[in-house]
Amino acid sequence: MKSIARKSTQAAHHHRRGAALIVAMICALLVTIMLGTMVKITLTRAHQARHREQALQADWLAEAGLERARAMLTAQTDYTGETWAITEETLGGPYHGTVTITVAAIPENSQVREVSVQSDYPAGQTERIRKSKQIEMILTPGPSDDTQDAE
Repeated sequence: MKSIARKSTQAAHHHRRGAALIVAMICALLVTIMLGTMVKITLTRAHQARHREQALQADWLAEAGLERARAMLTAQTDYTGETWAITEETLGGPYHGTVTITVAAIPENSQVREVSVQSDYPAGQTERIRKSKQIEMILTPGPSDDTQDAE
């Protein structure tokens, strides 16, 4: 009789140890799932932040392209555009950018030019941001050589 009681006590002890092991494994699995989810969320947020940064840079490059076109049209009214490559060093980052500037005359008004810019950042990458802007600019005469300062 003593031996039967001892066997049932040992069996209960083994069942409790087995149940504790199962609970520990389930807890470890839950912690692993939670950590995996946290890592995935962190990586997604980092990717979104990088995407926002690149979109802002592309937008600034498009604005810079408009300013460059304005300066070039002030210096030479026959300016038709260019592809402007901006180095990593100039941008202060790991990537370079390009801005394509196109200037077209408006047939109805010889003093107005249609300026289109398209920026790509990071240039040459399969995943890049492209921004386009278009405005009309009125030509302003540059400083003429025949004016003299009065003394």
